[in-house]
Amino acid sequence: MSKQAEEFRSVVMDNMADGLYATDEQGRLTFVNRAAARMLGWAEQELLGRDVHETVHSCASVSPSACPLMRVGSTGEPVEVDNGLHVRRDGSVFPVRYTVAPLYVDAAVAGLVVVFRDTTDRRRRRQRDVEDLHDQKLESLGRLSAGLAHEINTPIQFVGDNTRFLAEAYQQMLELLLVYRECLGPQHGQLPWEERKRRATEAEEAADMEYLTSEVPSAVAQSLEGIQRVASLVKAMKAFSYKGTADRAYADINEALRTTLAVVRNEVKYVADVVLDLAEVPEMLCHVGDLNQVFLNLLVNAADAMEGREGRGEIRVSTRVEDRTVVITFADNGAGIPEEIQKLIFEPFFTTKEVGKGTGQGLALAVALCEKHGGTIDVVSKPGEGATFTLRLPIVGRNPAP
Repeated sequence: MSKQAEEFRSVVMDNMADGLYATDEQGRLTFVNRAAARMLGWAEQELLGRDVHETVHSCASVSPSACPLMRVGSTGEPVEVDNGLHVRRDGSVFPVRYTVAPLYVDAAVAGLVVVFRDTTDRRRRRQRDVEDLHDQKLESLGRLSAGLAHEINTPIQFVGDNTRFLAEAYQQMLELLLVYRECLGPQHGQLPWEERKRRATEAEEAADMEYLTSEVPSAVAQSLEGIQRVASLVKAMKAFSYKGTADRAYADINEALRTTLAVVRNEVKYVADVVLDLAEVPEMLCHVGDLNQVFLNLLVNAADAMEGREGRGEIRVSTRVEDRTVVITFADNGAGIPEEIQKLIFEPFFTTKEVGKGTGQGLALAVALCEKHGGTIDVVSKPGEGATFTLRLPIVGRNPAP
C-alpha cells in the first residue's frame, strides 16, 4: 500500500464518528482512533499496549468462552453485539453497540478490530418511549375505570351476599346438629324413639334442610366463580398496566389479546359480542405492552363504531400465520368508515368523535407501535358494512407455527 493511501486510511479512521480499536493476538491494544479515545476518556497513545479486557472491555462477569472478543479470536467469525458495555478511564461503564472482526495477516488471525458506538442517548430515548407508553396505558385505564370498577364490584357483591347466606346456613345447620346430638344423648335415654324422631323432624323443618342442601353448594360455586373473575381481571389489569422495559421479550400474542379483552370487556359487552378466532401462532419477540395498547385502541374504536346501531353488533378478532408474518384482524359490523376519511384516521389528532370523547391519538399511536415492530396496519371499510383493521407483524427469531 502506498504512503498516500496509508495516510488517507489513517485520516478516515481518525475522523470516524464511531470508535475503533484494534488488538494483537494477546489482546493488547495496537490502534485506537480519536472517537474511541474520546469516548473512553484516554489519550490515544496512553491506550496503546494495554490489555483490552483490563482497560476497555471487561468480561469478568462471564466465562472466557462467552466473551465476544475471545470468541472471535478463537473462531475467526465476526460478531455483532447490540447491548454491550465498555469501560471509561474513571471506571464508569456505558452501553455500546459494537462489532468484532478478526484481523488477518497472511491468512492467520493476528488480532481483532472492534468498531463501537455509544448508545446511551438511544437507551434514554427508548426508556422515555416506555414511560410515554405507560402514561398512555394509564390514561386508557382511566377511561375504562368506571367499567372496570363495575366488573369488579358485581362479583364482589354476590360473593358478599353468598357469604352472608352461608353464615346463616351454617348457624341453622349447627342448631340442627345440636338437636341431633341432644336426641342421641344419654340424658334422653328413656325417651321413646318416636319422640326423638319428632324433635329431629321439627328441627329439620325449621332449618329447611331441603333448601339448604340445594342452595349451599350453588352459593359456594358462585362465590368461587366470582373470586376467579375478580382474580382474572386484576391479573389482566396488572399485565396491561405493567410498565415493562425497553427490551423486547418473547410473548404469546393470543394471550395478550385475551388480557386486553378482559380489561376492555365492560366497554364492549353492552354494544357487541366479541368472537375470538385465534389460530396457533408462535411466540413473538416484541414489546408486548406496546401491542396491548394497540389491541385496546382497536377494540375501543370498534365498540365506539357500534353507537347508534340497531341491535347488538359483533367484533371478530382473529390471528393466523402467513409465511413469516403474524396477521391479526379486528373486524366489526358497525357504521363503517367513509372512503374520504380512511386515509386520515391514522393521522395524529384526527377524530370523528365528539369533543371530550376522543383525542385522535389512538390509531396514530397504533400505527407508530406497529411500525416500531417492523409491521403494518391497514383498514378496509364500507359505510354501513363495518370495518376490518389488519395488523401484520413479522416473526423474528423463532420458526412459525405449522
